[in-house]
Amino acid sequence: MYTQPMTQRRSIALLTIVTAAFAFAVIAAFGSGSASAGAEERARGAVAVPASALAYASVNADRSGAPWQALEALAAKVPGGGTAIAMLNDRLSGTTEQAKLMQALGGDLSVGLLGIDLSGGINPSANAVIVATAADGAALTSALTKAGFTQGPAIKGASVWERGAFAITINGSTAIAATSRATLQSALDAQSGAAPALADDPAFQATVAKLPSDSIAVAYLAPARIAGLVQLAGALLPKSSTQGMPDPTQALTQLSATLKDVRGLGLALRVESNGLRVVAAGDADEAALAKLGVRLPTAYVPTITNQIPAAATGFFAFRDLGPTLLEAIDVAAAQSPEIAEQISTLQKQTGISLRDGLIPALTGEHALVALGGDTPAGSLLLAPQDPTAAASTLATAIASAKQLDAGRLETAATEQGLAPAKVVVTLQRGGSIVAVGTAPQLAAAPATSIMGSDAYQAITGQAGVPTDVTGLAYINAAQLRAIVVAKDIKPLPSASAINGIVAWGTPGAATLFISIG
Repeated sequence: MYTQPMTQRRSIALLTIVTAAFAFAVIAAFGSGSASAGAEERARGAVAVPASALAYASVNADRSGAPWQALEALAAKVPGGGTAIAMLNDRLSGTTEQAKLMQALGGDLSVGLLGIDLSGGINPSANAVIVATAADGAALTSALTKAGFTQGPAIKGASVWERGAFAITINGSTAIAATSRATLQSALDAQSGAAPALADDPAFQATVAKLPSDSIAVAYLAPARIAGLVQLAGALLPKSSTQGMPDPTQALTQLSATLKDVRGLGLALRVESNGLRVVAAGDADEAALAKLGVRLPTAYVPTITNQIPAAATGFFAFRDLGPTLLEAIDVAAAQSPEIAEQISTLQKQTGISLRDGLIPALTGEHALVALGGDTPAGSLLLAPQDPTAAASTLATAIASAKQLDAGRLETAATEQGLAPAKVVVTLQRGGSIVAVGTAPQLAAAPATSIMGSDAYQAITGQAGVPTDVTGLAYINAAQLRAIVVAKDIKPLPSASAINGIVAWGTPGAATLFISIG
């Protein structure tokens, strides 16, 4: 058994790296898609949003429709949820001017963000279009008049009501509002086909096609159109590296180049009888991203989950952390000679080869596991090809890190009145799993794995978790509440309705499911 201590702060740093790598893997899973099906119902307002929009959002506010009724039924399972929905319904059904305006706008509302004006300093202004496709034209006209709008010059024969810079036009059940007359005209041009509309943009179509068709809300972002803003930010920064850090302008240039190849990102919220489902998807030029060094994860069947005990509070399962980090390090080293020199120096000081030692140790399947109890603990589980070599390398790395810190972390913890937990590298004799953390027992096979847990099986069955994933995460809400209560912290009453949370990635999307009731 290999055993080597490390302070809690370094453990937190390790967990941060792992979590960041997992998030990157999920985001990078967004690939190209087809526009054969999807959340087109929530994208109806996009026909009046110019194709140059940076972002778009749509919500179903029709309280007589199935999505809203599903939300009411689900809210009834949450302590205080029924009361909150009743209060909201009372406000929306009321006789105030705001309530009448919402009633007149109808149940389908969309917003397109065309740009942001930063000339106002701390008070930036947005250039946006608002589209209501189920409005009550007569009621809305009356509500606008009471709100202080007056009729202004028509735009291409369309009547326009104005108040300040804000302008709105109504045509039957469709109302289009904008932050200026010029923006309203652009929206009308998009709606009439005189100018490109967001609804016709291939990236928008491909992204929306991957989102659930009965979502109650949808959001869309066009990263490629934000790339220019990132590049502009780089022009405002100093063009030299300091203290061995990469040149920030080079880093932003790399980010801008990456964003240009991510054509669209989408997010949808779907209400179900037993919980909430959040689906993220996107459209990207995978070949171009690969040339930039972006590692696109592929789906696999996790087996390291059999190593996780049924009593675990939660886990992240993913793979190939090493190769992913290596690509990030290579990019940083290419951008900064100082970084490359520091890596070389560190390898000499520790005697560990990055490519031949550390990266192989972080290759294969991984799982970041959290355990409850009086003293919560956790470990990063690794299943490398050569467990003995990996354990030796990681133990040496931790010993070197502690020596380089020269007790500074322990001193800082003592000054803050903390008792730093010790992290160890553990490999059972003849075992294949390396555990790095405060729970060395996780290196041994559990009596019952989480795969056999009733709670885990219930939520994965409800959520429909596929066999092949690019990453998998789970939180046992009951275990988490027990830890909170043990710490004399009173959890929110609404939290008692949450059974658990599960999230996973696939090559085309990422899904999060919250089991309620």
